[in-house]
Amino acid sequence: MVKSHLQTILNSHCFAREKERNPRTMPVVEEPVTRVRGLCGAPDAPLPPLKIPGGRGNDQRDRNLSAKLLFSDAHLLVFEEPPPANSRVRFLLFEPRRSEGKQCLWRAALKGANLYVEIPPGALPEGSKDGFALLLEFAEEQLQSDHVFICFHKNRDDRAPLLRTFSFLGFEIVRPGHPLVPSRADAFFMAYSIERDSSDDD
Repeated sequence: MVKSHLQTILNSHCFAREKERNPRTMPVVEEPVTRVRGLCGAPDAPLPPLKIPGGRGNDQRDRNLSAKLLFSDAHLLVFEEPPPANSRVRFLLFEPRRSEGKQCLWRAALKGANLYVEIPPGALPEGSKDGFALLLEFAEEQLQSDHVFICFHKNRDDRAPLLRTFSFLGFEIVRPGHPLVPSRADAFFMAYSIERDSSDDD
């Protein structure tokens, strides 16, 4: 893929014109350059910080611009990203509404009646627990999910506090090889089972 993009750039009109140039018709190139005072080769002003897609540069994620609003209330916004072609997986982004503090966006994949939530890297901001509780409530009431799985990298420095926090919320450790989780050696999964009342099924 990268090779084809590189080939496209090399074959573009800018590079093609470069090859077509006749050096004899460009006498300015052949003239010797005399020393120019005052120019040291460095820009006069600092360059702006790079904008990397998918993040703000401060460990926060940006919402996909093509994501559509799926749900909105006073406490929570839920966006759905366009699915890949022929996919049975829906990608959702949960954004708790907070007036102050650092935002915590929760990215999740919905497959069947199971919601898989990725725990973002780095320390979770204050208030993220409340936002996650809203996510669980939405999964139960709106999505009618049977299970909510969380996933995070095994080598995280804060793995022990994460285990304690999510165990307190009712999550249980998922053993490798469980049929509902993908087999990833680098990931750690925990599951929350949503129990339905018999009155909910009526």
